[in-house]
Parts: sequence; C-alpha cells; structure tokens
Amino acid sequence: LIQNLRLAGYDPQFYDIDGLRPNFEEVLKYFEEEAPDVLGISAVVSTAYSYTKKLALAIKRVSPKTTIVVGGNLAASSELLHRFCDVDVCVIGEGERTLVNLVRYFETNREEDDQSGLSEIRGITFLDGAGEVEFTGYDMAIPAAEFTNPDWSILEQFSNIDNYIT
Repeated sequence: LIQNLRLAGYDPQFYDIDGLRPNFEEVLKYFEEEAPDVLGISAVVSTAYSYTKKLALAIKRVSPKTTIVVGGNLAASSELLHRFCDVDVCVIGEGERTLVNLVRYFETNREEDDQSGLSEIRGITFLDGAGEVEFTGYDMAIPAAEFTNPDWSILEQFSNIDNYIT
C-alpha cells in the first residue's frame, strides 16, 4: 500500500504498532502529534477487533479530523467497524488501487460533509447520509504483473527490519 501511495506521488508514513510494540499511551501521543489526514489501519485477523476499536475511538478523540480507513480481513465486519468503532471507510478486497483513490478523494473533498463522491470509489464501505452502510462493489482484480516487489526499505525507515528478516 505504501509503495502504491508513493508511486501516486504521496509521502506516507508507516507506524509499525505490531512490530515495534509501543505502549498505548505512546501510540496516542504519536497520532495526536502527527494528526494524519488519513490513517489506514491494517487488521488482517478478526481477533484484532478489540484493539482496532480501542485504537480508532482513541484516535478520533486525540485527532478528530483524521479519516480512519480499515482494511484487511476485519473489514468484512464493516458494519460493526462503522457503527461501533468510528471507522470512516473500510476497504473490501485489494487495497492498493482503492487506497490511492481514497487519498485522492479526501485530498480534494476534505471539508465537505457530502460523501456522495465516495460512491464512485470501488471496493469500499461507508455510512451514507442516512446512516446506512453503502458498499460500492468490488474493484477489478489487479493483474499479477502489476504488483510490485516488496520495498524492504520501508521497514528499515519506519520499523526494525530485524523483526521481519534475519
């Protein structure tokens, strides 16, 4: 995801909560100081619900303007994430293209309450103006030839690569 955002001209940061294991107060301090416009949370297993809920609700307290996007297998529970965790958008399916489209959308529609433009982005769920979950349908599968090789420098820059590769 970071590689695709970089290829699209963005300069994302990666905060490796799973690998670095900061305590929760450090995590909140980080997000309060950084106050990201858009925050992507990868929750690859359903057992991550409790932590994802705690994290999303706390981030909304310390950085209320941050748009929270959740992807990974937990996004299959998007209605719960929207209604109980204050998650703004869930990515359903491959996120490489979808996340870039979302960042572009929020870059130009940051202050608008009208989310009708979100309906044009494939592969997401969100709460519409009536408070109903809207699923925009699956995006086209990304051909294997278009996937990029992992950029391990991301882990060297933002984490501890030794946690992943020895």
